Amino acid sequence: MENKPFKLMHVGHIRKHGRFAYLFLRRIDPYQYLWYEEDGDEEKATSVSGVDVQDAIRQAHRHWKYDYFENLGCGFRYTLPERDEHGLNALFHQMAASYQSMNGVYYDEDLANNCIVHNASQVARDLLTKLKQKNRL
Repeated sequence: MENKPFKLMHVGHIRKHGRFAYLFLRRIDPYQYLWYEEDGDEEKATSVSGVDVQDAIRQAHRHWKYDYFENLGCGFRYTLPERDEHGLNALFHQMAASYQSMNGVYYDEDLANNCIVHNASQVARDLLTKLKQKNRL
């Protein structure tokens, strides 16, 4: 991508014709979230989108169901100061904010609360490092 990419919200992956590819969900505007498919060091826009993150993820599951679409394991998000018992599945951008802060605590604008993410997969953490180096967050 030539310009600074749109905000990365979440990541999934597929196995298409025997090859593994990452899919990046980016916020285009407040009511449009679009999936991009990894193509080498570039990202190609797909036709799959949604009006919010959850809708875009549902659309991805429908569109790529025969390509074994899966969300990347980004850990569990807990709200602070009183952590809920189980936590909720974290999105990639939430995991990135938590793992890039000094003590793991970040302010979530959507929740208007401090949060922390634990137990992100090694694959998600490695991808975060790779994307930071390539300035694709």
